[in-house]
Amino acid sequence: MSTFRTLNVRPIEARDVEQLELFRKSYFDANIEIPHGYQAVGVETSVAEKEGKVIGSLTATGVVVFDYVHDETATGTDVFAAVLMMERALAYTALKNGLTTAYVAIPSHLEKYIEMVRKCGYDESLQSCTIMRRDLRTPVMPSLGDERDNTGTETVSE
Repeated sequence: MSTFRTLNVRPIEARDVEQLELFRKSYFDANIEIPHGYQAVGVETSVAEKEGKVIGSLTATGVVVFDYVHDETATGTDVFAAVLMMERALAYTALKNGLTTAYVAIPSHLEKYIEMVRKCGYDESLQSCTIMRRDLRTPVMPSLGDERDNTGTETVSE
């Protein structure tokens, strides 16, 4: 535990940006993007240092993640119109609340859906990364992943 005592965590300062950019570019293949900078409305960065030397940083960006479910019998035109209208309404609300970025995670085998989302203005991001999540609030809905694991079945359709 002595390592924790020797670390200092503080907010980013202007003098840190050059060093953080060097760190970020050393992970070139990971496409670590900082499109809204290191500090702004909806963006905060903490810096860890030891004995005055910067060890690293974490940048938190206010984001909205869109999860879409729909009636499998709905027409493609209805699905497209519905998802576009709902995404725009929720994105507007998120932007008003200081969020900076919208994400949607799509299984790679749903190629038609990926193309549809691309046409709506989304770009591929984090291609070489595994997306992981940690809830900051206690979940209020049961996990479908847990249910799927308990039943041994998986249903994902395009």
